[in-house]
Amino acid sequence: MKKPMFVVFVFLFIFSLPCFAAMSKHIVDYRIKAKLTPEEKAVIGYEILTWLNNSDTPVSELQFHLYLNAFKNNRSTFLKERGGISRSIKPDEQNWGYNEIRKIKIKNGADLTTAVEYIQPDDGNKDDQTVMRVLLPEPVLPHKKIILEIEFYAKLPKVFARAGFENNFYMASQWFPKIGVLQEGKWNCHQYHSSSEFFADFGVYEVEITVPEEYVVGATGKRVKEIDNQDGTKTYIYYQEDIHDFAWTACPDFVEFHESYSLDDPPVKTEIILLIHRSHLKLKKRYLDSLKNGIEFYSQNYGAYPYPTITLVDPPLKAAGAGGMEYPTLFTTLGAWFFPKGLLIPEMVTIHEFGHGYWYGMVASNEFEEPWLDEGINSYSEIKAMAKYYGEDRSMLNLGPLKISDFTFQRARVIGSGRLDPILKKSWEFYSGGSYGLNSYSKAALSLLMLERYLGEDIMAMVMKTYFKRWKFKHPTTENFIEVAEDVSKQDLGWFFDQFWRSPDKLDYAIGRLRSTEVKEPEGIFEGQYKTDPKDKEKNVEKIYKNEVSIIRKGELVFPQDVLIIFENGEEIREKWDGKDRWKKFKYLRPYKLKSAQIDPENIMILDIDHMNNSRLMKPNKILPLKHALGLMLDFQKLLTWIGM
Repeated sequence: MKKPMFVVFVFLFIFSLPCFAAMSKHIVDYRIKAKLTPEEKAVIGYEILTWLNNSDTPVSELQFHLYLNAFKNNRSTFLKERGGISRSIKPDEQNWGYNEIRKIKIKNGADLTTAVEYIQPDDGNKDDQTVMRVLLPEPVLPHKKIILEIEFYAKLPKVFARAGFENNFYMASQWFPKIGVLQEGKWNCHQYHSSSEFFADFGVYEVEITVPEEYVVGATGKRVKEIDNQDGTKTYIYYQEDIHDFAWTACPDFVEFHESYSLDDPPVKTEIILLIHRSHLKLKKRYLDSLKNGIEFYSQNYGAYPYPTITLVDPPLKAAGAGGMEYPTLFTTLGAWFFPKGLLIPEMVTIHEFGHGYWYGMVASNEFEEPWLDEGINSYSEIKAMAKYYGEDRSMLNLGPLKISDFTFQRARVIGSGRLDPILKKSWEFYSGGSYGLNSYSKAALSLLMLERYLGEDIMAMVMKTYFKRWKFKHPTTENFIEVAEDVSKQDLGWFFDQFWRSPDKLDYAIGRLRSTEVKEPEGIFEGQYKTDPKDKEKNVEKIYKNEVSIIRKGELVFPQDVLIIFENGEEIREKWDGKDRWKKFKYLRPYKLKSAQIDPENIMILDIDHMNNSRLMKPNKILPLKHALGLMLDFQKLLTWIGM
């Protein structure tokens, strides 16, 4: 009996292995011990890093990000690019932040501390120390590993941009020495820029966090152990595979909530963890409901959320600089006790930041070099999710008569913008932070919505699902997205992407002139004879009209045009035009006049900067311009109200 049972056990074990297979290629393995020292506003860290050279090239140096050095002085690239301000917050000059490498060595091998040097691969700013290079005594051979031991000191700045402290609140993000990404034998390890985020390889993280015992802690991954120390501190151990970063937070004023969440189709089972500041407890239900909406929307539209936990962090209002930021399985939202229910900032930020767990967390594109792949796709997803759960016309603001949608807000940003940058650009090469945000977020999102209306909702839904399925736990590029879109749609979409992503130009088509001219009966001398017969004028001859519709391309971008032409008797004609020339005329002979003409009747051209010139009546309707003017005034009032909030 023992042998058959043993065989059955082995059989079941072997065939159960795929269930435990890694979702990503594990390039890195971090084992970190971190101790928070509130009196120093710092973290004392010890890191064991195992790194795999997944290339065919020997590697003789390693490069690391030391992001906290962006807050070391006012000469760092981050602060110079920001002009010393981030999210309207200035750094506290008494509380700079930095990473100090106290020791780095190969495990059971050479001490590399003296081999450390700072490099500036992007701008040559010698005062910037956010990238560290370490020369190795021997190269890491292809497909071999190196294990490093690193002792470091992470001094947290007063909350300014993402990381730091505010009173007894701590946000430890981008806080440890993090190795760059080796691509085709070369390091991709950019400096910390003011308008960039992050890029790293997938792997395993096990992190021990020691804090004073009264502190409530939240972190990336699943808490696997708690240890009550005998010195007034507690240690929390977190573990997570298939992630590319690790962040944590601690504050005695957090109130912690746990709730199980499950979804049948697709199957999702995760634990929701809320860390809400005591001053914001009235927002608990709004946070919880919007997070559930986010999990449902992204799971059903892209793919099942795969991690065992998701942690929402609500920073205190004075630490708003740490709000609205994403990390694997953990994100910070943004709220305040005085936010009315109809001001949907907590909902929008929660859904948006959770969504980054997909378009950054799992589909790990290079946010330094192609920020739209994360921010644009996620803003597109956010607009659709907010419309679904909070209303097509009121998903951003819903205060009595004042209603504005997320879509309207994003479009308002784009239509009034200049022509300084295209969507496709490295994050630090945009004209300004505003241009970066406009293009990487709003314009990119609207271009995807426009593509959706052009291809059809069903096809676009398949594009997004396929892109997520094909590229999750990998590092896709813009070309990979285009390839998916063309594969799924079975269309050559180069013309679309080349214009709307690679050009800063505008899209603007307009109805030009409408004319209906009566075609006169022959009058005058023809072949030496008068053709006019006075008796003919007395006859009841049916009048014929020469009708003419002109379409004008006012912008530089080209888009296929659909034109709806309506005559006075109710006849409708749909015309197609490739939109390439500067103008096009359509002419018709009819026994009746034109009534109106409209381009883009299906409202596909979201990025058209002036929808007011897309239609025209033959007989001007005096009420219609007034209606449009009042509507624009109301929209402008809504926008001012939103900005003022």
